[in-house]
Amino acid sequence: MKSILKTFFVVLLATLLSPATAQEQYPNKPIKFIVPYPAGGVSDNSSRAIADRLGRELGQTMIIENKAGAASTLSSNYVARSAPDGYTLYAAPVSIVINPVLQAKVEYDAQRDFAPISMMITSAFVLQANLDLKVKDLKELLALIRANPDKFAIGTSGMGSINHLAAEYFIKNFGLKMAVIHYKGGAPAATDLIGGRIHMMFSATNEALPLVSSGRTQGIAVSTAKRISSLPDLPTIDEASGTKGFDAVFWLALLAPAKTPAPVLKRLEAAMQVVGADQTLRDDLAKKGVDLYVSTPAEVQSFMQRDGSKWGEIIRQLGIKE
Repeated sequence: MKSILKTFFVVLLATLLSPATAQEQYPNKPIKFIVPYPAGGVSDNSSRAIADRLGRELGQTMIIENKAGAASTLSSNYVARSAPDGYTLYAAPVSIVINPVLQAKVEYDAQRDFAPISMMITSAFVLQANLDLKVKDLKELLALIRANPDKFAIGTSGMGSINHLAAEYFIKNFGLKMAVIHYKGGAPAATDLIGGRIHMMFSATNEALPLVSSGRTQGIAVSTAKRISSLPDLPTIDEASGTKGFDAVFWLALLAPAKTPAPVLKRLEAAMQVVGADQTLRDDLAKKGVDLYVSTPAEVQSFMQRDGSKWGEIIRQLGIKE
């Protein structure tokens, strides 16, 4: 009898500790959700909205931790060192693949130290121009710049920012000669755009939306491969120029530390698919100038590899350093 009971308890213990059971139990406590920006901005607000919806689907509280610093490198380093148990998730920005080239030192490898789960959002940049240029579309703007080399200036929100790289990409792609003027943030750059001290800039959609909609600037085109829901009448750069392949986008992706167990990742992937089907969430995010984009892990890897290569090449060619 003792032998039978011993065997029974061994089998029972093995069942309780099996991967399938562990998967069913996840998550059984609150999850830390790391956001690499200060509270209150559009990336933070978008991350909180998605985290809240994901938490409801998982049946657990999401604890938002804003770890701003070093253009997101502080957060990336933190998540890369976190326990791979599914209880630390990361709203990783596109800068995760830019900073290893842009900064002197980071403590992570973007490809090896994280497990991709899903994309979260994408946000286009809007090419807007000062009204005094009196151009109504991209072809007119390009013709004006080419007829007046080195006369015009394009603004950015800071050296090495994604909209700076978009501006350099634009200049290189269309063979233009113009000055690039850096500001400490999008707001002062927009002020000088309206005032005519710079002539154009690629602005985050949420920053450009009120200016273009109110007629204070001229919306020219959006930087993504597809038109955006918040400014549906603006063409893409490719549509407006007749070219192919122009794409500059800010994104956030949901990542976990590398070596997070596969059953946990599968649970998170499935939950994100439900989040992606939430039309109310999608509509709310569109009002903020961002598009909800839920994907497969493979698509996350594709975004990281593509943008790491594209932006890394531009950074190296121009010798940009923070």
